[in-house]
Parts: sequence; C-alpha cells; structure tokens
Amino acid sequence: MIEIVLSQVPVPKSNRYVRRKGGKVFKPPRVKNWEARALWEISQQYSGKPLEGKLSMDVVLVLPNNRKRDIDNMLKSLWDILERAGVIKNDHQIYEIRTIKKVIKGEQKTIVRIKEFTEDH
Repeated sequence: MIEIVLSQVPVPKSNRYVRRKGGKVFKPPRVKNWEARALWEISQQYSGKPLEGKLSMDVVLVLPNNRKRDIDNMLKSLWDILERAGVIKNDHQIYEIRTIKKVIKGEQKTIVRIKEFTEDH
C-alpha cells in the first residue's frame, strides 16, 4: 500500500478552467498554486514508477468547515495530479474508490491510500 498526504484538499475540477474571448483557456492562480504544491508534495513522498494494473483507493478529505463541496469534482482533480506526478498511469486503472469527508475546524488535508484492487471482498 502507498500512502500520500497532501496539505490541502483538491481544487474542484468544475472550477478549474475559465474561457476568455477568443476561446483561450487559462488556469486561475488558485488552481496553478494547488497543482504546483500537490506535485511537489507527491514528489517528496513517491519516487517509484507509475503503478500498473487495477487499483483501489481510499481518500480522506479533511475539510476546514462545513461549506458545501462536491466530492466527485475534487476527486477528478486528484486523479489528474496523481497521473501528472507519475503515481498512476491513468485514472481508468481505478476500480474501487472509498471517500470520506471529515470536518475538522481550521484544518485541511488529503490522505490517499492506494493498493492493488482485488475482486475478492
């Protein structure tokens, strides 16, 4: 099992890109900052080759308050950054996901545990 801890929760994918006139797409600074920090934090914790095969993931999102957030949009951002960091080859490898939202006032982090998926449960 691999465990990766990020100091922030993912920026939701639905808010990631903004289009300007002329069809240009840019990432808001908040997104760029989260991605840069997440890539650096992952590089400090994982230096192996991208995982292969079917994967199972447990994700704990520690949120600083009760503000409404969509888990699925945060997970899309997380999968993208795990691909870019070379932890996984592609998010199509993910066969099982268990996600928990925890609210701890004033704290935030993301804990990702990745292991091989087995169909015997």
